[in-house]
Amino acid sequence: MENINKENPRYEMAVERVEKIKNFYSGLLVFAIVFGVIYGVKFFKHGFPQNLGDTKVSWIFIIWGLILAIKGVKLFFFNSDWESDMINKEIKKQNNGNY
Repeated sequence: MENINKENPRYEMAVERVEKIKNFYSGLLVFAIVFGVIYGVKFFKHGFPQNLGDTKVSWIFIIWGLILAIKGVKLFFFNSDWESDMINKEIKKQNNGNY
């Protein structure tokens, strides 16, 4: 295993990405716990709804879920590696005169 150079910019980017992933999963866990507790209490208090139309989800959970989904897509599909690759390509184009 190679030594990790903490001065390397790639190391700093990796640490930042791991921190973002950790924060995303923490937010997802909090969402699941809060959602489960609130709707678990409703279930035990009122029982299972007879009609699916009687099931109402709070706008707060819808918005919170959408924000988590957007963060997940941004984190896992549009990550910073893509951005740094594009920057490197542009720098190479400028250095080679192919601009």
